[in-house]
Formats: sequence, structure tokens, C-alpha cells
Amino acid sequence: MKLWMLAAILLCGTTVLLTSCSKDDSSSGDTPSITKAKYGIIIYGNAGGKMDGLIEENFFDKVAPLLTDPSKVRVGVCYKYGRDKDNTVGGHTFKHTFNGKYANAGQVVMFELNAETPLSEGSLGKNYGKDWPEMRMYDEETLTEVINHFKETMPAEKYIMLIYGHGGGWDQLNDYVREAPEPGARGFTRGVLYDEWSETVIGSDALSMYEFRRAVEKSQIPHFDGVFMHSCLMGNMESLADLYPISDYTISCMHSLNSGCESMRSLVKELLKGTDFPTSTKAAFKDCYDEANKVHASCNGDMNLLDNKEFEKLFPICKKLSSRLQALYPDKKAEINKAIENDIYVVDPDIIFVDLQYYADQMAKATGDAELKTIADELKAQMDKTILAANHYYNSPYAKGIKPDFSLSVVAVDHKTYIGEAGLTHSFQTAYEYTNFHKQTGWGDWLNILEAKPTKNNPAGDKSSD
Repeated sequence: MKLWMLAAILLCGTTVLLTSCSKDDSSSGDTPSITKAKYGIIIYGNAGGKMDGLIEENFFDKVAPLLTDPSKVRVGVCYKYGRDKDNTVGGHTFKHTFNGKYANAGQVVMFELNAETPLSEGSLGKNYGKDWPEMRMYDEETLTEVINHFKETMPAEKYIMLIYGHGGGWDQLNDYVREAPEPGARGFTRGVLYDEWSETVIGSDALSMYEFRRAVEKSQIPHFDGVFMHSCLMGNMESLADLYPISDYTISCMHSLNSGCESMRSLVKELLKGTDFPTSTKAAFKDCYDEANKVHASCNGDMNLLDNKEFEKLFPICKKLSSRLQALYPDKKAEINKAIENDIYVVDPDIIFVDLQYYADQMAKATGDAELKTIADELKAQMDKTILAANHYYNSPYAKGIKPDFSLSVVAVDHKTYIGEAGLTHSFQTAYEYTNFHKQTGWGDWLNILEAKPTKNNPAGDKSSD
């Protein structure tokens, strides 16, 4: 059954099915505006903790007054508020704080944000909300229905998908089965977007990269102008290699994302000037960087704007990199192992993501191999074409980082980890070799013989997890 058919009483009024509306629409029953915008932005999220308050104060409050002309930019929101009480599962207690003001914990709000949107204590929950903590934000059918709803009620020439919440990048536990799982048979994921109302003994369930792509492709907007992942760790080759076909451009973060919605807000402000998505994103990045430096912020996210036509050209270069490393390893094992253990830092210790460009450069340096150096230089040239703009606050004069530039991350485990058990039904290797990135590059074949893994921490010292 379709998600929105499950509710007889839903968000705007009392008897209609999910019509995107303003306060006036809600009271009068008028049909939604048919004004076609240049850009429609669909925000889909669940975060909890301080992030409920951040999106209210730094996005809803500051962006709504700007949205007075529906022919320019329209913003649709489907947001699930987080938990307000600690939750114990299997003997483990998850700590929760709640700082949302405009809706209650567990409420799902769905509305079009504009200058007429009522923003006051409890207003979103009252006008556009439903108490629905069990609504599964990680379900691909949910996302498909949300996209379809805003396609029908918020017409636009081009659309941007914005994911707001906690991300985890590629994960070996459940980023594996591409086909939709049987009901009740889901494994555990980190993936694209956690839903903290679905906590298990090992964490929250999440929308996997395969489910995200499938949800978009079967929706009424099968291809977006841009996908903006305002979440941690989504700038990894493994996730991006499966997600890049659904949009022309992607904004993603390679590290933990420590951000207060500044980039989201700045993007809307720039789009309102009439510029296209990449031009607006570049300007938004600069605005955010300058804003952070004014208050001496040491870190406010690490984002890249990617041209997906150029992104796929990284695959053959990565394949050459993998093949050359495999060829060199028997004779250069000591040099390579030493470099990996001493010179490569870890972006995320749970999965062991590392910076791909830095990794290639260090391997070329350690081996002294001319062919590997040529491959690393070719990779750098293509990275420069792929990454159209960067928002690297770690390069701020107030940052403590030791590495000024970032590319995209990649998994870099050793052989022992690679062949180890990932879940109850499959190994790490099985899950990894299911990814499009491995199929295109053979990167897993390199990991399968590697006897060393990085041990250094993220150089910026940012251990947050947004």
C-alpha cells in the first residue's frame, strides 16, 4: 500500500492527502498554486538532537522570508522530528535530547516553505504535522512518494534533492542487496540517512545507497539537476559510484559534517538571484567560508560540488591505480605497508575511509614508481575537472588541520578485514564486490592482498558525527 494511503487524516487540513500548502491554503481549502518555479528544492530529513533546532533557526526562520516569488525558487519539506527521551534496546541505552520548537518529537511535517509559513512554537506540527514516529524515513517507498507529491504540487523546471540528517557512507552490513528486501527482513545499515526512531542493538536503520537511487529512479523525478547530501561521510567513491547517475551534480561531504545549515541557506539565496545550480553552489560555498572566518570558526563542513559527467571518468584511472598497486606489491610490500601505517590518515575509523588523491600520491612517493606517479597525476587532473568547487573549512586560517586539500574518500582496509564477516549472511568482501565502484575499478582486488591498514586519525581532530 502506498505510504500516504496509510493515513486518512494528514498534514494539511483534515481530509485531504498531503497537499503542499501555506497557512492560507490550510484554512481555505484552495488548491495549491500552479506557479512553475525555475528551481524546486525537496528537503527530506530526520536528524534529532541539536539538528532539529538548527534547521528551524538557521534554515526555516532565515529562508522563509526570502521565498516571496514562487516563479524563482520553491522549497518543499518532509521532515521527521527526533526523539525526546532516551531509548534502551537490547541492554544498550541511546541518549537523546530534543530542541525542536515548531513540532513535537516524532511528528512528521510536510509543507511548502515560504514567506507565509507560520513559524512559531508548535506551528508546524499543528498546521502540517502528524504524530508518526513509526513512519519509516529509511523506506524507499516513503522517499518515492514524497518526491512524487512535490512534483505534483510544486512544479518547477529543475529540481534539487536535499538530504538533511545523519549519514555514514558505504557500509558493509547492508549496502549489499540491491533488490528490495522482504518485509521484516531488513539488515542494519548506516548509509544515506539514519532514522533514529528505528534504533536497534547496533544503531539506527537507514536508507542505503541502493534504496536511495532506486527510490529516485522510480519516482516522477527520476533525475535531479542536483543532489545535496547534507550529511556525514557521503563523499566516498563507493557511495557516489552508485548514486551519481541520478543527478547532473552532487554536493557531498567526505568527512564528518559540522555545519549549521549555512550552505543550505546560502544555496537558496544564490538560486534566487537566477543563477544555475553549479554557479549558485560555488557562490554559496564562498559565502559560507567567508562567514565562518568572520567568527574565527575552525570548521564548518567539508563539501565538494561534483560534476557527475566528469566523475565517472575517474573509474578507469582508479582501475589503473588498483592494477599498478597489485603489480608492485610483491616487491614493494615493505615500503607500501610502512606508508599506509605511518603516512595515511583515516577519515572514519569504523569503515577506514581515506582520501583517495592523498593515498595515490603517498603510494607513488613510497614506491618511487614512475608509472604510479603518472597515474596519481592523471587522477589529480581528473579530480580537478570533477570537483567544480570546494568548501574546505579545514583550510581556514583558524583550523587546526594539517592537510589543506581534500578530494574524495575510498575504503582502505587490509586483507584480514576484507575477508572477514560483515553481517549474518555475507562477508565484507561480498558486500564490497557488489558495489559499482569495485565492478568498475577492481579496487577490492587490491584490498584483498593488502596486509596493512591506516591507523592515523582525521587530521582536523573532528570526531563529531552529523
